[in-house]
Amino acid sequence: MNRTPDGNESHGTSVAELALRELQDRIEASGLESSYAELVCDLCVGQVSLERRLARFHQKAMERMVELLDTRILEDEVALEACLDKIAKESERVAWNALEQGTEALREGLAILEGAETLGDGEYVN
Repeated sequence: MNRTPDGNESHGTSVAELALRELQDRIEASGLESSYAELVCDLCVGQVSLERRLARFHQKAMERMVELLDTRILEDEVALEACLDKIAKESERVAWNALEQGTEALREGLAILEGAETLGDGEYVN
């Protein structure tokens, strides 16, 4: 139970829980992972290092998730702190998943290209 400095029970916990649930729903609805996965391919082709790609996606994901916050939680310190913590964790997860998905898409693309090289003249890959 969350208590205020004077010992009374605070409604902050329930506000924080609602804010976290709403934030999670907005993050999932935003499609950040899939949109960033597409960008991973472009950065790989551009030979951007893994560390720089991860940092870039983590930063972009945090910025985008902060935009998803309901401004009403700014009035509730507990809810704001909980949501910022959630954003830090979720943005890192989204960045890693985007890198994994983008890398897998590149692998599949390379496998298709390598397979296309072994086909005879005039044959096409579907």
